Amino acid sequence: MKYNLLKKFMVSALLISAAVSCLPTQAEAQQPAQESIVHVTGYAQQQVAPDTAMITVGAETTESDASEARQKNNIIMQQVTNSLTNMGINKMDMRTNGFTVSPNYDNGKNRKIISYTVSNSLRIKINDFDLISKVINTSEAAGANQIYGVQFLTEHSDVIKDSLIKEAVQNGRRAAEAAALAAGVTLGKVKEINVSGNSPSYGSNFTMRSSLVSMKQADYTPIESGSNTVSESVDITFYLQ
Repeated sequence: MKYNLLKKFMVSALLISAAVSCLPTQAEAQQPAQESIVHVTGYAQQQVAPDTAMITVGAETTESDASEARQKNNIIMQQVTNSLTNMGINKMDMRTNGFTVSPNYDNGKNRKIISYTVSNSLRIKINDFDLISKVINTSEAAGANQIYGVQFLTEHSDVIKDSLIKEAVQNGRRAAEAAALAAGVTLGKVKEINVSGNSPSYGSNFTMRSSLVSMKQADYTPIESGSNTVSESVDITFYLQ
């Protein structure tokens, strides 16, 4: 009799335990259902005229003594700076872009130092593109023997960027609506949006040594600014309903 009661009690306990194990835990019951979303990227771009030019000029001097090479280079670069200032370039728009002193070795096994080369470059910022050729030629006439390049930038493009962001968002929304329609759902509100832009720049780079260019040839250096591409992209995540 006691054995039968004990057996019934054990079976009932097992059944209760199995039923409890099948119930969801509190954490599982409170976990929200997975949200349906769609992620798209919108893009827009526009060709714009650059408004700023960066011209980099410089001088290289080589002497057997490093101090002599540096002094000779200093004289040339001071002449270049003074000449550009005299033609109306603001000193605030000129800055040293690079300065190096490098040893030169012979071809022997001992690699003996035979001379030193000093390089100094100056970067000039201008907004009047008609002055580009004059800056290059004035620098060369003052002793610069290196023209490292001209880079065209679009620095004042805030209004254009704002317009491109709006266009990129609209393009992204159209793509999301098309995806939602194809999936048989409705596009909901924006969950997240990130904006990234592309800083516009266009470089027209060339190098020349004044010893290879006659003054008649250097009277006018044709430089064309072309155009820059300003672009904006947005990553958008929408809810789906």
